[in-house]
Amino acid sequence: MHKPLDRHAAHSAVIWQGFRHAWSYNHRLNRFGSYVVQAGESSPNGACAVHTAASGTGGDTAEVMEVVTEVTDAAGVSFLAGVTETQLECQRGDPHPFVIRVDDLALPPEMQHAEIITVIINGFDLVATEHAEKLMTMDLEITDPVLTRQGTAVRFRILGQMCFDCRSPECQLLPFRIAIEKDKPAPVDEHARPMITTPSETPPVVRRKQRGLDRHRIDRAAHWLKQRIVTITDVEGIKRSVVGDEGDIMRRQLFRAFGRRVLFKFLKWRFSAPYTLRVHYLLIAGDKDALHVSESADIEHGYDWDMDREVDAQAGALPVEVTGDNAAAYDVNALAFRRVLTEVQIDEEQGSEDPIQWGKGMHLLDWNLAIAGSDPTATGVKATLDLFYKNWSVAMNEVLTLTTWGAVRAAGRVRLGARLALLQFRQAGGGDQQRIPGHITWPGGGLSAETDPRAFAVRPVDPDGEARR
Repeated sequence: MHKPLDRHAAHSAVIWQGFRHAWSYNHRLNRFGSYVVQAGESSPNGACAVHTAASGTGGDTAEVMEVVTEVTDAAGVSFLAGVTETQLECQRGDPHPFVIRVDDLALPPEMQHAEIITVIINGFDLVATEHAEKLMTMDLEITDPVLTRQGTAVRFRILGQMCFDCRSPECQLLPFRIAIEKDKPAPVDEHARPMITTPSETPPVVRRKQRGLDRHRIDRAAHWLKQRIVTITDVEGIKRSVVGDEGDIMRRQLFRAFGRRVLFKFLKWRFSAPYTLRVHYLLIAGDKDALHVSESADIEHGYDWDMDREVDAQAGALPVEVTGDNAAAYDVNALAFRRVLTEVQIDEEQGSEDPIQWGKGMHLLDWNLAIAGSDPTATGVKATLDLFYKNWSVAMNEVLTLTTWGAVRAAGRVRLGARLALLQFRQAGGGDQQRIPGHITWPGGGLSAETDPRAFAVRPVDPDGEARR
């Protein structure tokens, strides 16, 4: 049964406008999320901005920021927030399309028979249920809602595609899970029944009985191997060989020592990347004299980087314009996301024939996906999107230790994108964009981030709507 986070619509809400995230050195993705929890039964102390993050084996601290806009006392407009989820069982390197169906979601009386109804993405949370992988593709969008049951309920879809991979040395030498075969292949989640959760509830993780090698023995063996490397190699030598100018010397040595034997053996096994994806949404309904909604075309942005010059954050700045009504006629003009896209490819052509040297996918250092600011115009709004991904920095050398040698400096390319909704409220308060900073310190060690509170940064949204810039 589908349920929103709170049973009653409100006339105020916080609109999620994205995030900024920066680790000290790059990581695989154990957990990553950014979303808003609205004030109400699920958050009685007021609306909160939430960021989640967890690395794989290496501990680190992330500096994070949520970008939000609060709309208060919107006359003739109602908001209803919810969250839904699906389980993803992605084979390494294979795109995994999914569809989450939200059907017959009952509307509160104040939202029924509205002349205008729309829905926006109000955040997401991606959680590894067994081991951290590298994210290659995250494409997430939400469809237009359709009124059903004579205008008393609504249906819509959340759809997209995920792809994970991990063939770099730490994934080959540190396999947190090795399964020879599953009982049944996981189907595409086209008919998955979403599970509605509140921040105080965490869905149970279904543990499948697995055959094959003992994960804990593999972990212990990998830890022993690292300790042996520690005893025979100096710290600075490792730093230089992993991320410095000497490039992939250590990677080649590891491959020659272990790679072909390990790789050929691994090819007989079936690797999967099990994740839980939770998507937060916000339904908005109102009459035409109170609310105007328009939508941009798909916006895309991309760039390459190499192993010599560090990418600057300005590479992610993208000016955009979204057409709507004259912004001066509305008290609040706010942009929101209908689609978000990130696709990363690490360059494998580095003068080496070693098939596991670099691997594909996101070895994440920085990731920004945010509406950085907007200005009203006579035909809508102009804005700047912050669409940025970064794989390496020179500063990583200062924080790498003997137990974090899996970090890489690699060339590659990224494609980022968005589709925006322009929400114009005739009579409403708030409207100032807030940028809410925070930080997360994660211990690493391959710990599960499903329920660990150290993976969360929960911060209140300013009830007075004062912008933090």
